[in-house]
Amino acid sequence: MRTVRDPSGATWICLELPEVPEDQRPAAAAAGDPVVAIECNSGAHRVIALVSPGWDEALEDPALLAVIHAGRQ
Repeated sequence: MRTVRDPSGATWICLELPEVPEDQRPAAAAAGDPVVAIECNSGAHRVIALVSPGWDEALEDPALLAVIHAGRQ
């Protein structure tokens, strides 16, 4: 689990999901490298994204915010 605050002041709580959601499986298969699914929730918004295993320690806050922002598009 990780928390990160975005420039607007919203706090995002990110958790790794136990499995990749069914609608994300084609993208996970196409990624080539191993991926896990995370869910990030700010209370007002929810994002599900695919990231590399170990994301919670490897991703710096700006990189995690970029993943969240890309998922909101």
